[in-house]
Amino acid sequence: MNTEKYSISILTSFSKVKSTTDIAEESNVSQSKASRFLKNLNNSALNFKTKIKLLFGNSALNFIIDDFVISKRYANNTEGLSILKDQSTKTYTKGTSIVAGGLGNGKYFLPLDLQHWIAKWILGEESYKSKIELAKLLISKAKSSNLNIQYHVLDGLYFSQLFLEWLQEEKLKFVIKAKTTTVVEYKGKKYQLKNCPGLRLNSNQSHKKIAAYWHGKMYYFIAIKRSGKHGEKIIYLVANFCTKTLLYRKIYDSRWSIEKFIRTGKQHIGLKDSQSRIAQTYLNHIKCVFYAYGILQVIMKKFRLKSSEEALRKVQAWRRVKTFEQTFDQISLLVTYA
Repeated sequence: MNTEKYSISILTSFSKVKSTTDIAEESNVSQSKASRFLKNLNNSALNFKTKIKLLFGNSALNFIIDDFVISKRYANNTEGLSILKDQSTKTYTKGTSIVAGGLGNGKYFLPLDLQHWIAKWILGEESYKSKIELAKLLISKAKSSNLNIQYHVLDGLYFSQLFLEWLQEEKLKFVIKAKTTTVVEYKGKKYQLKNCPGLRLNSNQSHKKIAAYWHGKMYYFIAIKRSGKHGEKIIYLVANFCTKTLLYRKIYDSRWSIEKFIRTGKQHIGLKDSQSRIAQTYLNHIKCVFYAYGILQVIMKKFRLKSSEEALRKVQAWRRVKTFEQTFDQISLLVTYA
């Protein structure tokens, strides 16, 4: 058993639940062997370089970070669980929280790495790390890997004075969602973003940009009008570089690709399906799901498909007429030489 075999088994298995037992059955290995593999997996075994090249070539990319909750409502004695708010359902549940980071260009997304958020009451004051601190770890690791990253994109959870200043110190460009009630200094006066005259949109305007001071530092603030099922609303972004207003919108919209990954991961490829009580084991299962999603993205690009779900259906169509070994060889060759 290795990373590629485990990950492809996730995609070829027809089981709705992609537990280690189901993966072992699909790949024709014992359940104990699959479990030992997950227990001993390390990050160095996850080689994403080939997929980065296949998906993006030499293009400059966005490094996108988001967090999500994996509900384990009925789990007992599982490491790292606490009561969390699941933003996808707006309900509280017992589960585990993951901060994930990956590369995107607005069309394709490749999840690369994760950090496990654990509540302070479990870890204690000295060992506890906030989600912002975990995001810093992901960004620092990506930076040390010499990836071709142009912008860092995060949602409003990461809108923090100290975090923005840290990104500035690291000379990293960012686009982050700002709070509407943020007080900035614009033309010598203080305003909340939602009341700032420089960001007021007329009926025929969809975006505006100003330079303003926040906690003594100058940033660019952008107002963007959005239309949705609940009508129009205005969101505000903050960035530390000057460009055309529409480009800020395009950069931030690339964040939607990580949302699609989380949705597909939970619904179709086992992101929430590990039944292990050991944190290291279920985190390694999640890392293999990351790897499997990267394979789907390569297939999506190769066959010009519209979504990762279409790519998954294609993989399972191959599996219906071939053995697992034949399908595994076909996908391995495809991902290597696409």
